[in-house]
Amino acid sequence: MRVAWIPIACWLLACAPAANVAQPAASGAATAVASERDALDRLNERMREGAVAEQLHGMEVADPYRALERDDDATQAWIEAQTAHTGRSLAPYRDARVEARLRELLSIGTLGAPQVAGGRIFLTRREGEREQPALYVVEEGRMGETPLVDPTTFGERASLDWFYASPDGEHVAFGIADKGDERAVLHVVRVDDGVVSPLRIHHAKWSGVSWLNDGSGFYYTRYPAPGEPGHDAEQEDTYFSRVFFHRLGDDPVDDARIFGSDLKTDVPFAAVGSDDRYVVLMNFRGWTATDVFLLDRGRKPAERVVAPDAEHPLVTIQQGVDARTSGVVHRGTLYLLTNDGAPRRRLLAVAPERAGDPRARRELILEARGTVEDWALTRDGIALHYVENMGSRVALFDLEGESRGDLELPSRGSIGSLAGDRRGDQLAFVFSSFFYPPALIGAHGGTGASSQLYQVRHDLELGDFALSEQWVRSRDGTRVHLFYVHRRDVKRDAGNAVLLTGYGGFDVSLLPQFTRTALHFIERGGVYAIANLRGGGELGEAWHRAGMKEHKPRVFEDMEAVLRWLSKSRISRPSRIAITGGSNGGLLVGAMLTRAPETFGAAVGYVGLYDMLRYHHFPPAAIWASEYGDPEIAEEARYLHAYSPYHRVTPGTVYPATLIETADHDTRVYWGHSTKFAARLQQAQGGRAPIYFHMTRKQGHGRGTRLSDLVEKYARQGAFLREAIGAVERE
Repeated sequence: MRVAWIPIACWLLACAPAANVAQPAASGAATAVASERDALDRLNERMREGAVAEQLHGMEVADPYRALERDDDATQAWIEAQTAHTGRSLAPYRDARVEARLRELLSIGTLGAPQVAGGRIFLTRREGEREQPALYVVEEGRMGETPLVDPTTFGERASLDWFYASPDGEHVAFGIADKGDERAVLHVVRVDDGVVSPLRIHHAKWSGVSWLNDGSGFYYTRYPAPGEPGHDAEQEDTYFSRVFFHRLGDDPVDDARIFGSDLKTDVPFAAVGSDDRYVVLMNFRGWTATDVFLLDRGRKPAERVVAPDAEHPLVTIQQGVDARTSGVVHRGTLYLLTNDGAPRRRLLAVAPERAGDPRARRELILEARGTVEDWALTRDGIALHYVENMGSRVALFDLEGESRGDLELPSRGSIGSLAGDRRGDQLAFVFSSFFYPPALIGAHGGTGASSQLYQVRHDLELGDFALSEQWVRSRDGTRVHLFYVHRRDVKRDAGNAVLLTGYGGFDVSLLPQFTRTALHFIERGGVYAIANLRGGGELGEAWHRAGMKEHKPRVFEDMEAVLRWLSKSRISRPSRIAITGGSNGGLLVGAMLTRAPETFGAAVGYVGLYDMLRYHHFPPAAIWASEYGDPEIAEEARYLHAYSPYHRVTPGTVYPATLIETADHDTRVYWGHSTKFAARLQQAQGGRAPIYFHMTRKQGHGRGTRLSDLVEKYARQGAFLREAIGAVERE
């Protein structure tokens, strides 16, 4: 059993070097680019014909580019013209050798989160020129060379979105999506011979699957199909996910609906216990709360029911409590990991027969100094993944909560997810750090003995690089942590190119990990920095809540403090600093552009949120109301309006060079945020720095992006940074 706290992955940038880069366009070409910009300005003016001014909770709210929300011919013409202009403008700053080096670094292998079942380890892996990660099996400590599931066999742009192995290791359910849009179709493969069954379950975006222990069937989540309540033909697979049960060999049309909510903000999940008798049903209500129920399926296999009924009702474990809890029944005990009364999380235990009585629950593992990020069960033990000292620590316990010590990790770094075999003693996880390429680690849950089973192939010499850290005081005195990675010979003369990223939301922890594009920036003399802002999960739920809803401006204050420290410390100066972020990190970039544009020289925001008064109109964004606030509520709309980047753009302001990117198949953050924000920045720009927009086609929020797509993305962004802040290498 492993618990994911729904992190949203961020991509990081590369930058072009100083030498052998083509020079800016000659005067004739420059004149053509200027003329093209004039044409874009006229196009922006035409798009303003759809301007809207509204009264919202007593506030006058201007929306001059409402027309750019619509997916119509005029908007598509704007997108094509803007994207083409960006490509032509950045072409002189691109270099074939730069892109060749990028490809070398991006071709260094990736390893996804493992699962352990039936003595086998399952994980995704991409090596060399392979365009997409494929699913591999590790048996007897050896990585298979032939993938069990190769997504490219399902289509040129098909990708493997998720997978779940059966406890006996004989079957794997997996989701295949197309063009990165995450609207997956559920398939099942037999492990021994690699045969994919005829089963197809549609509407399985972000599905969670929990197998019966005998492999005969599984509980899974999917969105409503046509004709079912909650189905939206125009915006499929966005709200009202339900838990169903499927028995292998049955027609999925007949699958029984088990559980689900009629609230858009709710996301359910099922966890089958180790003896098939008990199923824990969890309903995640946004990012701060969970309702938890227990289904007793009966003692004898012949009597086991699939769904709750009058004789087998759901027992309420937690409901209406503002706390996040997950659980599973293992060897006769219900284990509950919760932040209820423990912001850094603790583990409770109770007999399933008494699970509905809070007084019967005992505290098995107390809240500790570190924050529990993830957990896993083996046959006789418990493993907790702590975030402590801005890195990962894995602690082992027996089933009664007695300590068995810590696992030895290769260095200070991070693990992506912790997996355990509930039938055996094996643990597995992928470890990496800034200077440690990803490695699959196997460990014994009882003795703690561990070994490196596989590491991605590389020929890097990393001894010339160093990690530094700093605690920076934010506006209200809160200490904010900063990593910055650089060559050992870095100088403090305000001349270094700096690439700074952050996230600050959704309980996501930014820890040391191997980042290929950051390495490209560093090896040429740049400084790569990561800010651990409020809103993240590094210091527990209190740190998360300190940066959400009405406290969201504290995140931006933290980022501003880091930016000012980078100049005050003489590591760099504003004209040499670039910031970057995606998704919620794109919101961070937008907020810094409209809050402190004088503190940096370039910004790259991708698949970001920028209109915080209308974000909830674009599915599935309503599920984020617990993190941001609800614009339909007057008090919450006011604080959203106060920082909403789109609404904070001020005409005549000198904005730094900016590149706003999005993707046409993004089913998380609607691309209309980016079109509107880019247009308003262009219209308001009071300086000479360019404001670029770029849309990628046949791609989504990040998942399913091919190797060649990544090379193109970071080559483009690197060319932009070369134009905006100059060469990375010191002159």
